[in-house]
Amino acid sequence: MEGPLFSRDKLVTLDAIRDARANLPRVIRRTPIVPVARDSAEMGNETLFLKCENQQVTGAFKIRAVFNVLHHLSAEQKAKGVVLASSGNFAQGFAFAGKTLGIPITVVMLDATSPYKVKGTEGYGAEVYLCGDDALARQPTVERLAEERGMTAIDTWEEPPIVAGHGTIGFEIMEQCPDAQQVLVPVSSGGVAGGIAAAVKLINPHVKVIGIQPERANAAYVSRQAGEPTAIDYWDSIADGLSARRPGEYPFMHLQAFLDDIVLVSEADIARAFRTILTRAKMLGEAAGVTAAAGFLSGKVDTSLKTVAALTGGNLTQETMAKLLAMAEASD
Repeated sequence: MEGPLFSRDKLVTLDAIRDARANLPRVIRRTPIVPVARDSAEMGNETLFLKCENQQVTGAFKIRAVFNVLHHLSAEQKAKGVVLASSGNFAQGFAFAGKTLGIPITVVMLDATSPYKVKGTEGYGAEVYLCGDDALARQPTVERLAEERGMTAIDTWEEPPIVAGHGTIGFEIMEQCPDAQQVLVPVSSGGVAGGIAAAVKLINPHVKVIGIQPERANAAYVSRQAGEPTAIDYWDSIADGLSARRPGEYPFMHLQAFLDDIVLVSEADIARAFRTILTRAKMLGEAAGVTAAAGFLSGKVDTSLKTVAALTGGNLTQETMAKLLAMAEASD
């Protein structure tokens, strides 16, 4: 998907991010930024703030990019529908947007996808197509279904409007918190990290932007070390929304251009961040959603800087919530 504002061999521009923001429908929320105190003594003097995309429509950040992608489809493509792969939040975003705009949506998911997210996607009227347990097999399945059904295949890792749509979060962060010194973003395939980082750096290149990944879901970290997108042969994290075993080619360009660093956090770090955000900020975040904040709360980044962490989603089951709280308690 290319056009006057987009090209797969060029970095997204601030104009493309502004255009994405201008085209967002009224249903998209300008989510709040709230402070998080690590302890009682820090109340009123917080240096960590959350960009609360868990309060976004469908409970996660991806709906912004979804509407931007669908905006750039032709009338014929909209009529025939789209097919994509997702571990859950993109699925619900496309399903909601498809229902809103009258566009048929098919979502390819792994068999192990959270039943909560499968049910949520189907609840918005999308078809869920399960493809086994290999994350790298999802996009080939998308391409096959698109060919068989005459639908438009959406590669959520590689479409430039995806990165621009995610960039609207970074744009808002800089509007709402212009004195931010550091922004933390979770990294999976790289789209949201690359989009937010691009917006922040293009507005103020002096702000540090750090990507945060789980230790055993660290494809972007490994790729950064290698200097090119590199697949990992393992994956084991409670943060199921960060399931990419290899970053996308287009997002990786942005990670290399705009991220200052990628830092790894443990499963215990993620669980403790979940508990802190739940009990102190009164915010519910899924494991992937709190991973960025875990970088700060675990002390893996500079905590003296005024920091905004993207709280990217809040879609999780009661069972996962209980597991995270048990993990946090066991790690004390």
